[in-house]
Amino acid sequence: MAAALLHRRSIDIEVYTDDDDDVFVVRTRLRDIRPWHPDADRVVMHDIELDLHVRQDDLRIVAVEPRMNAYPHAECPLINPNLQRLVGLSVRGGFTRALREHIGGAEGCAHLHELARTAGPAIMQATMGARAVRRLGVTLDPATAPPPRPAAAAAAAAPIIPGAATPGAAAATPAGGAPTATGAPTGEAVAVAGDSRPGGVRGTRTPPPPRGAEQASAPAAAEAGKQPVGPPPGAASCHIWASDGVASRKLAAGWIPGVDAYPAPVLAAFEQARQQDPVG
Repeated sequence: MAAALLHRRSIDIEVYTDDDDDVFVVRTRLRDIRPWHPDADRVVMHDIELDLHVRQDDLRIVAVEPRMNAYPHAECPLINPNLQRLVGLSVRGGFTRALREHIGGAEGCAHLHELARTAGPAIMQATMGARAVRRLGVTLDPATAPPPRPAAAAAAAAPIIPGAATPGAAAATPAGGAPTATGAPTGEAVAVAGDSRPGGVRGTRTPPPPRGAEQASAPAAAEAGKQPVGPPPGAASCHIWASDGVASRKLAAGWIPGVDAYPAPVLAAFEQARQQDPVG
């Protein structure tokens, strides 16, 4: 049988020099693509960006801008503020260890961690390139300057705090308070700050309706052609899959990966649906 594309992961890293500020501007992006998926919303599984501003004289990070454009759980962008812990770190020796200490495991996102880790060697290569540019007297083309970020993405880069409004992102306010990390009441659209995908805030999802008895168990789900999936091999690799994290609690509340909405709605949507239909 001829080989056919099943999955594509791409990581792009571009390092720009800004002599006015004496910093490297590092733009990174990770994308996971499943070109075969019949649901257009599930073709792009991850689309995550991380910008680092690195001082050239000592290679210390002075600014961090994470943004999530496509992600599997509504709560994924809630980890973005933790990336500010990278400010002050040096990308020289010990950078990988420092990343594990500051944003590893439940303290971060595995994909943002991968982008930061992969950026380290690229920055070192850029340092050598900058020296060669000066030695050879090369003038860099200003036309290659990084394009400005879209306004929606700029808003998404701001820290996202549960229960607080986020500029540039729609937010459904449930009765009795503002949106939180666990979401809004069943029947109301759940808006997630930090989504900059074209076409509006596509993190906005209506929680799933109460489940029928056919989803009550693995055998019943199998009969319905919906095979439930357990925790992935990378469990505990991020805040979503942390011990007693939202993913395991969603599974306990009836979430079926690959069947329910993408990104998966907030935990409260599943818990409230389960309360309304304890049999389902």
